[in-house]
Amino acid sequence: MSWIKCTSCGAALPPGLFQSGEGACSLCSRRQQAVILPALYKSQSLVPPTLPDPPQTGDVVCFFDENRKATQTCSHCGIFMSDAWSARWGRQVVCLKCLEELRAKGNEAAFQTKRTLWDNVALGFSFGPWVLLILSICTIVFYFIGALFLFFTFITAPAAIFVALRYWRAPRSLVPRGRTRLVLAILFALIQIGAWGSLIVVLLNEWGLFSERLT
Repeated sequence: MSWIKCTSCGAALPPGLFQSGEGACSLCSRRQQAVILPALYKSQSLVPPTLPDPPQTGDVVCFFDENRKATQTCSHCGIFMSDAWSARWGRQVVCLKCLEELRAKGNEAAFQTKRTLWDNVALGFSFGPWVLLILSICTIVFYFIGALFLFFTFITAPAAIFVALRYWRAPRSLVPRGRTRLVLAILFALIQIGAWGSLIVVLLNEWGLFSERLT
């Protein structure tokens, strides 16, 4: 059976025609070029794989198949298993049962298809109100909305620090990236907290002076 067809008339071409890499179609005489892989000339008879030698007396047998010799130890559950029941998981070797459990739980990083970007969340808490404040400048009700966004920073700044510290060591993305966003969120949040603290101190002093004047 020929797997090569003429690009002009579609006639079947024998693989031997392209031993030199180029040949002509016997029907339309059009020159053809093909690269024949050596596997095409090998025998197509399929040989079933042979099973490994059964375990001998004193050998440790596979937990899942007693007719196989144990060659590996599962890194998660510790059972002895054969190569047929083992799988590579990064630098570890696990049994197929543990591999399925890890996939079902989804706790392993390699099985995760999405992650919450906590550094972006912290950055949003820290910079979000100010971005909304700038955008609200173009609106008619700027004064009311702008003041509301400024008051939000009293809550969002501590929230940004909490999120950044809480998820400091958590995986930040499916692809490696640093903690730059977390550091920026913490620094800007500290500035906002410092500004609020200074404002509170000034208000308390003004209130104290006002109370003294009244008395």
